[in-house]
Amino acid sequence: MAQMKAQVDKLLTNVSNGYFPKGYIADLVLPEIAVKQKTGIIGAYGSEHLRIEDDIIGGRAEAKRVDGVVRKTEKLYSVKSHALEGVVTEDDKNNVEDPFDAESDETAALTHLILTNKEKALADNLFNPLVITQTVALAGANKWSAYSTSTPLTNFKDAQNIVLDGCGLMPNACLISQKVFNTLQYHPSILSTLGFQQNRAGQLTVQEVAKAMGVDELLIGNVAYNTSKKGQADSFGQLWSDAALFYVKPSGPAKMQTSLGYKMKLTGSAARQVYKYSLNNPPNSEAIIVKEDYSFEITNVKAAYLVTAVL
Repeated sequence: MAQMKAQVDKLLTNVSNGYFPKGYIADLVLPEIAVKQKTGIIGAYGSEHLRIEDDIIGGRAEAKRVDGVVRKTEKLYSVKSHALEGVVTEDDKNNVEDPFDAESDETAALTHLILTNKEKALADNLFNPLVITQTVALAGANKWSAYSTSTPLTNFKDAQNIVLDGCGLMPNACLISQKVFNTLQYHPSILSTLGFQQNRAGQLTVQEVAKAMGVDELLIGNVAYNTSKKGQADSFGQLWSDAALFYVKPSGPAKMQTSLGYKMKLTGSAARQVYKYSLNNPPNSEAIIVKEDYSFEITNVKAAYLVTAVL
């Protein structure tokens, strides 16, 4: 009788299945400021220097005295620490086979939790009409998915004019979801205004759609997240909702400039920090902490215009 031996099918080396997004954009939406302290003041100027004043003098007439500079210091920032901890046990290390790696997998999972939380927090803030007060909600035939009746080019023009009236500058950036971009790629009015009619449907580049919008930069959020509660069946949803945010985004932080807001981080700190320490319970285990210090601060809501319910 032949001796029977248990057969173990090893996992395929360097192959594994899992959704680990690479399209996080939270760090790209707003200019980044490095600050020394976790709390402080964001300086601002009033608009007295833009009033029309009588400035004609002649003979012995004195120059009219005005209050040209009004400095404001009521805007506070607070950089918050965000951290999550996971545990790698001795069994995890001993029993995990390639392509898994106990410590690396735990660190990657914690990192994606931190990144997803950051992305969701920013999306919920910037796509919120209670935060971005210059806004319009599309309905029915005006939704961009209604190709035969909607007029997205009119919405783009309205965004430009409203932001221009609100802060004196044209919006130079726009933030949309992947689903919104997919819809705009097929919209007849955009194809027509770019000179393509119908022969480029679904093939428009990010730069071409940005050109139709009248902005220099178009950011597209395409991260999905698990919307279910722990213990329930997994259910994926798009993190960025069906909206479009037109806003003023300077190339970097500077004095005397207009910006919708900033991302604040601590000077000299890495994007994220990973800490590891030994645990005795369970024995020979290790704890891994992934931590990041940041905050998103809105400084001028008039430098933005939000179009919601676009699909």
